[in-house]
Amino acid sequence: MATEHPTRAQFESELTRFVEGMLARSGTGEAFDARCWVRTWLKSPLPALGFTPPANIAGTALGRQRIRQLLACAESGAYA
Repeated sequence: MATEHPTRAQFESELTRFVEGMLARSGTGEAFDARCWVRTWLKSPLPALGFTPPANIAGTALGRQRIRQLLACAESGAYA
């Protein structure tokens, strides 16, 4: 059975849901446009990725996993 690879839009939606979950768990209750934030974040050079934007590595399963790990680290307060 072939492994499915999410489209860019599907991956962006997955990340948006993850960020929305982070916000819900934080209990801040502040208005926040997670979708807009994710789109901007994906294009932003990150030190944890050698100043490469996450979008540049999102085309591979390993890259998508790294992006998920970065968001999980951000939520926990751990440095990547």
